[in-house]
Amino acid sequence: HKVLVLTRPEQTHRSMTGKKAVPYYSSYGCYCGLRGRGRPKDATDRCCQRHDCCYGQLQKWGCRPHITSYSYRYGQGKIQCGDSARRCQEACSCDRALALCLKQNARWYQKKYTFYPNFLCRGPSLSC
Repeated sequence: HKVLVLTRPEQTHRSMTGKKAVPYYSSYGCYCGLRGRGRPKDATDRCCQRHDCCYGQLQKWGCRPHITSYSYRYGQGKIQCGDSARRCQEACSCDRALALCLKQNARWYQKKYTFYPNFLCRGPSLSC
């Protein structure tokens, strides 16, 4: 499954990466968007692949991370997840890890992978 990458508030992710979620990350490479498969194209795409794995684990636990609401705070470049007493609240940790990963790799973002055609995503997928 390929996830719409930045499913949480746009302001946080734009502040973290300097780019809007849509269009920059909503259909980037082979994993940032819908139906992830094949080998990630670069470090940014690997961030999204790891996010897919994180959400996949939550789904195995019976969670629905794409629609789970959670509380968090954002300030001074940091995302702080709220109380995660409920297992499904770990969606915040998945999203925080994604935002940090995208921030760390923002300078290597490649425009050629924006709106990358899914049919070009081939080869074995990386395991989670």
